[in-house]
Amino acid sequence: MQRVIISGLPRSGTSWTGKALSFAPGFTYYREPDNSDFVPGAPGREHWNLYLRAGDEHPVYGPHMERALSGKVVNNFVMYDDYGPVVSRIPQPLRFVAEYCPALYRRQPNALVKLIRSSLALEWIAHRFPDARIVSLVRHPIGQFESYRRQGWERADPASLLEDDRLVADHLAPFTDVIRSARDFWERAGAFWGAVNRVVYRQTQAGGAHSVVPFEWLCADAPVRMKELSDRLGLGWTSQSRAFVAPRGADADGDPYSLDRDTRAQIDKWRQTVSQRDIDACRAFAEPFGLPVYAGFDPWQAEPLWSARLSATAAQVMP
Repeated sequence: MQRVIISGLPRSGTSWTGKALSFAPGFTYYREPDNSDFVPGAPGREHWNLYLRAGDEHPVYGPHMERALSGKVVNNFVMYDDYGPVVSRIPQPLRFVAEYCPALYRRQPNALVKLIRSSLALEWIAHRFPDARIVSLVRHPIGQFESYRRQGWERADPASLLEDDRLVADHLAPFTDVIRSARDFWERAGAFWGAVNRVVYRQTQAGGAHSVVPFEWLCADAPVRMKELSDRLGLGWTSQSRAFVAPRGADADGDPYSLDRDTRAQIDKWRQTVSQRDIDACRAFAEPFGLPVYAGFDPWQAEPLWSARLSATAAQVMP
């Protein structure tokens, strides 16, 4: 089985990216099998920011993700974007019957998996599945947490990261004072974003298997850059993929979960609704983590950090 994994924090652009790649022939798309809000058996909220090193054993996360990354965790939520030819013919209100007979989700042999609760476990995933091709999406903290705020979420809790002594020792020890001093929504957003993405970025810099790809870099030229990402991941780029990422003049609707959108507008649409004071507060708590992702805190100034694995794949498929 070939495995391609798209990971990121919630509201980082994983849904749009995963959907764009989901048309690859020979792959089945599994949406968020690590989302405990909708997937029975998925690690609960106490494990949402679980930090795992290569080779760790975990009684809850380990067995579930072994199954999830092998295409064995399926329900109507996970399969929503790729029901397969049988379930797709069943009227929507009756599709729940497939959950009692998973064989109805007729699946392709390879797995494209989107994760939103595994950013701090990518080292474990790469060790357990050494042939997996992994991308960690990062999004500018204002864009990401403005989306949180519109959902009514208050989930950015950077102080909770300090409860893991190994995470602190490995990555966050120099930043404990910054993290503890974050108070309001935008301060906590900046600190949480900086802490989690520092871990992900440092692991890639040190030779980790996952690449770090800014959502805004993809959005700036979606037809070209999404195809580049697809090629690096060893996926087939189809006419359906091209149509999905084709430029649009405006968002189709105001639904925050809609994937029918003007991609370039997503890069800094938040400037219309977030005050300069809040931007400054977030920036003050994000920049101490030293992430070289957005030069000058500008979402238009972003470049990927490719892992050696995806760089090698690119050399094989690109002219």
